[in-house]
Amino acid sequence: MTEQTHDPLTGTWSRFGLVFFAEHYVKLLRRLKREAILFVVGVDGLPADGPAEADDEARLREVARLLLRTFRTSDAVARIGPNAFAVLLLETSELAADALRFRLEDRLAGGHESLDGSPLSQSPSMPLLHLVMDRIHPDQELTFHDALARTEAALRARLSAKTSHGCSATGQ
Repeated sequence: MTEQTHDPLTGTWSRFGLVFFAEHYVKLLRRLKREAILFVVGVDGLPADGPAEADDEARLREVARLLLRTFRTSDAVARIGPNAFAVLLLETSELAADALRFRLEDRLAGGHESLDGSPLSQSPSMPLLHLVMDRIHPDQELTFHDALARTEAALRARLSAKTSHGCSATGQ
């Protein structure tokens, strides 16, 4: 059986496709002494496993469209799990990463938290999103798969901390 490189529901890269592409690209960035930025986006209110219902599928497609509109066409947007996306920003400087982060926060029209965990305004149509950002430095000998796992763990830790402290999903 061969793995699909694209997610048929959202039209983004699949987890397999992203890892396949990024493992090679991170080696190139390391050689060129350039860094990359990795965003992991968790979509709240969706099942973490099992098939999605029609409403959930529509929400996932909406999140994918938002991410694809927000980032450059040269950046890699992927659905990496039933309720999670990743965005790999290629050859991104610190200044450009901040600009893209602000653009994403600006486009998250409601019910979302900013990258620093503060709540953003409420919108009934867009699901609640949780964001974690990590830098992939050229001097790190870490694989992309390891960087993705590290960033996903940071997202899980953030969500777990919110749950254990009795906070609402909006971070309030």
